[in-house]
Amino acid sequence: MQSLAKFLACFALAAGLAAGQDEGLKCRSAKIGPMLDFEFRFVAGTWFSLPVKQFWGEQFELHVSVQVVPVNGTPGEPKLVEHQVRARQPVPEGARGEMYFPSAISVGTGQYRSLWRIRDGRGRSCSGTRVFKAALSRKDRDVEVTLAPGEIVDTAMYMFRPQEHRDRPHLKSPRRLKIFLSLDVLGRRGRVVRTRMVHVLPHIAALRQLAGSPNFNEFSVVTFSFEDQKVVVRQDYQKTVDFASMIGLVKDLNPETVDVSELLRGSEMQFFKDLLMKELLGFERPEAVVFLGQDVHFGNRIPDHVLDPFRQLGLEVSFFDASRFAWRGAMGNFVRALGGKEFKLREPAHLATAVSEFDKRVLRSRPQ
Repeated sequence: MQSLAKFLACFALAAGLAAGQDEGLKCRSAKIGPMLDFEFRFVAGTWFSLPVKQFWGEQFELHVSVQVVPVNGTPGEPKLVEHQVRARQPVPEGARGEMYFPSAISVGTGQYRSLWRIRDGRGRSCSGTRVFKAALSRKDRDVEVTLAPGEIVDTAMYMFRPQEHRDRPHLKSPRRLKIFLSLDVLGRRGRVVRTRMVHVLPHIAALRQLAGSPNFNEFSVVTFSFEDQKVVVRQDYQKTVDFASMIGLVKDLNPETVDVSELLRGSEMQFFKDLLMKELLGFERPEAVVFLGQDVHFGNRIPDHVLDPFRQLGLEVSFFDASRFAWRGAMGNFVRALGGKEFKLREPAHLATAVSEFDKRVLRSRPQ
């Protein structure tokens, strides 16, 4: 089974977007999935492509609606998903090219019909339909799918659903887990690209699994960006992870594309060192630390004299690496320098293995 991230990377290179029904607005579409994601749901949807020349001189706004209906005996109720796509500024006269954006839902096993429509502010629209089937492959037949057959949920809203509190009476004192979640994403040709919701699906799934660990009863999450050199969302130690606070995190990042060579000037690594010192050397010290995300700043290391205070803490440190390539970047090098473990998240099955191994390492290094 290909991972969702690998599938989307390959998909972006595929040709042949299907034309939508012409109702005054020119658009084309291509299917996404269905593919199992890191929470063992089937993600399915559509990539849309609209020629920008039809918006010359406009600061357009598009209304996208997608209705998904179970068919051919699949149980369940229809689901309507709606969202807006807005231009930041008017489209220049003579601009060429295509505008791309996705829409996705998550489903259980079964067959479905998807009907989509895009409308702009001038009343123009385009629409289309497709039928798809979500089924486990022979390789994945033993996987327990999260959603029931015919169940349909909004991918983004489901991803950030509240975490249920779990009592851990066997933990007699605070056992803290600090999680650093990096939002930076590497695209083709080694460029840092605009983070989109699909990029953080593995991160949030891993975060939810870690939040359910029986070895901790307090969690702190620091969501940050090397590229923007800032903390986007921060949660102090609490009994559960506050997923609702993360819903708008992707919208806060710099939308520009930046070449990696422009980032290797030292300021990002200084930001990283300052962040680690503030979060790990303070009063409320954790028992374990996990880094989540794609690594960047390849080859960059924190000097030994800076690492010494962290080594003295004796933390259990791990890196859940969602990168497609095995490069040694800032987070990976830090974890290795502290004798930690790196786990590769290439496909959904890797996540359960990584969390299980992490819990075992915690029990060995920090018995309850």
